[in-house]
Amino acid sequence: MKINYKKSAKLIILLISTLLIATASASIYNYMYQNATIGVEGMTLEWVSGADGSSAGTQINGVTCTLTDLKGPPNGTRTYGDPVRLNNTGISSTTFNLTIDQVSGDTAQMDSVVVRLYNFTNDASMGTLTVWSGGSQGSDLTSLTIGANGTQWRFQWDIKWKSTATTSHQITVNLKIQVPA
Repeated sequence: MKINYKKSAKLIILLISTLLIATASASIYNYMYQNATIGVEGMTLEWVSGADGSSAGTQINGVTCTLTDLKGPPNGTRTYGDPVRLNNTGISSTTFNLTIDQVSGDTAQMDSVVVRLYNFTNDASMGTLTVWSGGSQGSDLTSLTIGANGTQWRFQWDIKWKSTATTSHQITVNLKIQVPA
């Protein structure tokens, strides 16, 4: 019987290759897993319509409050004493910033827009935000702290147009409450 060394060498190489592949594939792995369910975080601050809500056109949609009917007379001041309130539903006080995001439109005809913050329970003044005065945008209010468990602050709006303003003039004001995380 004649042994074919070439065929035998190929077979041995094939067997060794198969053994190496099988050894490498037989490695043991340990696995760890992480699964998550992600929901929406509840905010402790919420908007609540105030006593002047209907005359100011107060509309609340989640975290956005829109006042659609604020108006003021030329050369006179119109005050909306309670168009909207900020309510803290949390069990601890919340610190926030009230910032002026944008003032646009017929600002050349606007004399002033001032938002005054009052504690609804005792009518104590909590801060004054001058949104627009003397032809320029005012400064933000920072580090305001509202009490816990249903404490409400009312936002009073004082609006004054210049004497040359007409019913065709309007401005848009965007305020933002920033709550540090």
